[in-house]
Amino acid sequence: MTQRNQYKLNVNGQTVEVTAEPRELLIYTLREQLNITGPHIGCETSHCGACTVTIDGKSVKSCTMFVAQAEGKE
Repeated sequence: MTQRNQYKLNVNGQTVEVTAEPRELLIYTLREQLNITGPHIGCETSHCGACTVTIDGKSVKSCTMFVAQAEGKE
């Protein structure tokens, strides 16, 4: 069994708590747990940019970032 942890994310100005595996990709957490449908799952290799989100003022491809890496970021 894979360990699932609690993470606090800042999404659209609100702090939300999610439960995820440390290596779960941010795109899946956003879409499946938080029902945020703006970022899309496209190529899953960061080439197409469909999964792009803004983190700390920078564009980041959420299909290449783990949810644990997004904790505490805006």
